Amino acid sequence: MTLYPPNAIPIEAGAKMSRGTFAVYDPDPSTAPFNHERSSIPHSSNPDTEEDCPNEVLMCAVEQGLSTLGQSVAQVILYNIDKRYSLKRRDIVKEPNRFVEALQSIFGSGAETIQKLIIQSICSATGVNPSTLSPPTLQHCLRQAEKALATKKKTKN
Repeated sequence: MTLYPPNAIPIEAGAKMSRGTFAVYDPDPSTAPFNHERSSIPHSSNPDTEEDCPNEVLMCAVEQGLSTLGQSVAQVILYNIDKRYSLKRRDIVKEPNRFVEALQSIFGSGAETIQKLIIQSICSATGVNPSTLSPPTLQHCLRQAEKALATKKKTKN
């Protein structure tokens, strides 16, 4: 991945970039996270999928929390976590400690704010009450959300 100043590469006709914005170019289209069609950030929820794949529900909630900062910001974060820390999207929910460490490495003390955004999104998606989380960590939130999703699945069957 290469960062270029906005005037260094051609952009789509009509696209606007503000002063100080950088364009990102990834020559490998299979890994380019900026292709809208390849975006894994959900645009709508599918209740059938939620029942079958609790990890996917949780990952979508993580991505939704990140996208609070902007969809392209979320994609850049996920791309960097994949490339710099070898943590694939599918493994974030399975290895939340590594995900948190990567966020802390990238954002320093700002990682705590990002974790809070993700926790809010997970709680909203799964029905977990954020005030009941003790400790209020991403790892604990994910475990409680997994339990809540398992309970929901049992009550629907």
